[in-house]
Amino acid sequence: MALLSATAEEKETDRKAMNCRSGRMPPSNLRELKTMIARKEVVFPGERKRVMRAILDHPDIIAFGTATSVADECGVSTATVVRLAGHLGFRKFRDFKNLFCDHLKETRALPQRMLRSPPRSR
Repeated sequence: MALLSATAEEKETDRKAMNCRSGRMPPSNLRELKTMIARKEVVFPGERKRVMRAILDHPDIIAFGTATSVADECGVSTATVVRLAGHLGFRKFRDFKNLFCDHLKETRALPQRMLRSPPRSR
């Protein structure tokens, strides 16, 4: 299956994002990504917005999936998912995926740590 080429709108958005984000590192955790979105430091065109919403609502689809499985889940091309990672400053899709893997590890480890810690004495 051939990858679809980016539309003119997507290319222009990418160009603007790169100009805006020059010298900036990709988000290092999910909280930072959500802050960037809330502050409108990054804007998602068309189908990328749909993918971003889906993976923010269900981080497991990216943490346990592939670019192709995420694309299938969201009804977009694999190229769109890979472009989303690049749009956020990630060099590889794997790096973007790891952001969500790390988030799930942290959030799932927290209840375990709470169970192991002794109760506080008053």
